[in-house]
Amino acid sequence: MNTISRCQKTFVFSTIIVFLVGCLEVYAQDTIFWYQPDFPPYVIIKGADKEYGIQNRVNEYLISRLPEYKHTNIKNANYARILNNLKNQQQGVIGPIFKNPEREKFLLYSKHPCFLVLPNGLVVNRNNKKKFNPYILRDGTLDIEALCKLKKTRIGIVKGRTYKGILDEMINKYQYSKVFTVRHGTDHLGVIKMLLKNRFDATFGYPIEIKYAGFDSELEVLRIAKMTPYIPSYLAVTKNEWGQTLINKINAIMENNDALAEFYSYYEYWLSETDKTYYQKYLKEYAEKK
Repeated sequence: MNTISRCQKTFVFSTIIVFLVGCLEVYAQDTIFWYQPDFPPYVIIKGADKEYGIQNRVNEYLISRLPEYKHTNIKNANYARILNNLKNQQQGVIGPIFKNPEREKFLLYSKHPCFLVLPNGLVVNRNNKKKFNPYILRDGTLDIEALCKLKKTRIGIVKGRTYKGILDEMINKYQYSKVFTVRHGTDHLGVIKMLLKNRFDATFGYPIEIKYAGFDSELEVLRIAKMTPYIPSYLAVTKNEWGQTLINKINAIMENNDALAEFYSYYEYWLSETDKTYYQKYLKEYAEKK
């Protein structure tokens, strides 16, 4: 009976290992992990509106034009974990995401934003809107500082949430007055539901939050003076050679004006008719600046 020598066994075993490692490397090189944080209506993980998630639709558009890769969706990961994975060189894509210097150390951003985000505004009951008319400026924005200074309006806010710009300034300035009512809890729509019950006069929120929650017929978002009119939202990938190749391909797809127009329409879907008018104006302004 022929027997296989130890050297032959070692050779066969080593060959198998090399083959498997090679397969794994090819799989890793060709696979994109698309991170999907539960962040409606940007990313909608489940429910009737799942197919209308803004970033869901952007990702699907890009995936259909990157057939040379395998695509894996990673759902329900939070931003902190996603960013940590990308910082540790896992080959993935994250969106929506804002630019900042710290993130640019380990992420490569798309050349163009996928869409522009309208900032937080003052959310009010439509049947109580007249109360805020004295604070509306000529350009149609609301003077939040004048509103807070009189201390006649109760504004509900969520503990720990950052609202950006002058809104955070006003919260810090008047936090010990009776202007702001702080709500504790994990339900990000809780403060809006309290507004509907007239527990206070207003709150802060994004226009698309109101539409997604289904309260746009009862509530309206007033634009606030001194707030940045829009914030660019990008797609970002791992900062390495693999990521550079991928982002170059994504940029090439997005260079097509039809692609960007399509992406913008995904965001507009969640806006009221009034906000759509402002949004289209800002898109035009942004295009002229490029």
